[in-house]
Amino acid sequence: MTKYLVAGGTGVAGRSVVAELVRRGGDVRVLSRHGGSPGAGVEHAVGDLVSGDGLAAALDGVDVLIDTTDGKTRSAREVFSMGARNLLSAAATAGISHAVLLSIVNVDFGRFAYYRAKTRQERLYRDAPLPTHVVRATQFHEFVPMICAPFARIGIIPAFTHTRFQPIDTSDVARALVDAAEQGPTTEPTVVGGPELLTMREMATAWKAATGTRGRVTNILIPGSMGDFWRNEWNLVPDNQFGTVTFKQWLARR
Repeated sequence: MTKYLVAGGTGVAGRSVVAELVRRGGDVRVLSRHGGSPGAGVEHAVGDLVSGDGLAAALDGVDVLIDTTDGKTRSAREVFSMGARNLLSAAATAGISHAVLLSIVNVDFGRFAYYRAKTRQERLYRDAPLPTHVVRATQFHEFVPMICAPFARIGIIPAFTHTRFQPIDTSDVARALVDAAEQGPTTEPTVVGGPELLTMREMATAWKAATGTRGRVTNILIPGSMGDFWRNEWNLVPDNQFGTVTFKQWLARR
């Protein structure tokens, strides 16, 4: 039986990957900084990507690595640089057959700090001392609600103008990542998007209705490089509608 290590397996995407691996009968180990309680078909290993502590033990006996790590704050972005270097080096030393990385659609087009950090992480995987496979996904269903919720506290629900999203469920992302892990390495990224293209106003309005949140859905022009990225629709892949769960279905489930 193939043994998988899911780095970041306690995060939003990582939990879905672990569930998908278990569903397929995989032997799963989760790597995180604080560990966790063993579950059916799942064991936990404690390790720190940035310092490298615990990585050798976490990778012992593992066949395939799936990296779902994230670092949205400035202080956490070392996970994408030093963390990726340490993880890939330890994986190569352990004799891992190949590694799979979760990334973002057209991430290398983005000029803002988070996307530049993710692009560097992708580059490290491309140049890694072991075979790799990158999976690029559109924004998760959680993304727009994450933006709307803080503003709703002051009575505003933002709807960025000239902005569409192609939200994808983490269960669908997990399916793509595990498919990639089973398929093996490739030099070209796999690209997956959600099943529909929605304006941010449509998503904000649906979120407001589903949650009963008070506030006015308000058009806002978002400036800067992030606004440029979205207005250019680099966040969309209309020809890669891999996902099956719609945004309204996700809202209803929550």
